[in-house]
Amino acid sequence: MKQKGNVVKIIASAAKNPNIKPAAIRELMKKLDMNEKGFAVIMNVTVDTVRLWTAGAVKPCGTAMRIMQILNACPEVVNSVFSVTEDIHA
Repeated sequence: MKQKGNVVKIIASAAKNPNIKPAAIRELMKKLDMNEKGFAVIMNVTVDTVRLWTAGAVKPCGTAMRIMQILNACPEVVNSVFSVTEDIHA
């Protein structure tokens, strides 16, 4: 029964939307070795949107924050999803 409680806690914490601050976005871009243009491509937003996120002027939507959470946990997914020919790295 205790194992079931742990599973429920894991699911509940994963279901919470992450709160990603501007500094964390900049760190993620650094971790992925990407400039604003490359990050905009993988997030499917404009470069201006990335600039607003990193400046703290606009908060990313929940879906964008979830994608950033996944990219932070598994940065190798970028290479799996995007072909080598796409210009996504700095």
